[in-house]
Amino acid sequence: MERRSLTRFAWLSIATALGTIALKGLAYHLTGSVSLLSDALESLVNLAGALMALAMLTAAARPPDEDHAYGHGKAESLAAISQAGLIAAGAAFIAVAAIRRALADDVEIVAQ
Repeated sequence: MERRSLTRFAWLSIATALGTIALKGLAYHLTGSVSLLSDALESLVNLAGALMALAMLTAAARPPDEDHAYGHGKAESLAAISQAGLIAAGAAFIAVAAIRRALADDVEIVAQ
């Protein structure tokens, strides 16, 4: 697949993530639901991943130079590693928020 198509998909992913963050953030603001906060944070991770992917696709498309005789293709692997770290950090943040909410004394449990 050519670079232009790949970057177009990365931009589409960025736009989608921004819209999703806005909607989920509004839903969390209106409801106070930790579940919706979790979803919004996961969307932030998606946005960061899409931005990283765009940057790395751009870097990987550069031709070989003196320091990179075989090109810059490994930049995409760096993007994948950074995305894994973002997912782990997001999961830790969500777990802390959920544990705090579960241990809070002022949370009402509503039976359905």
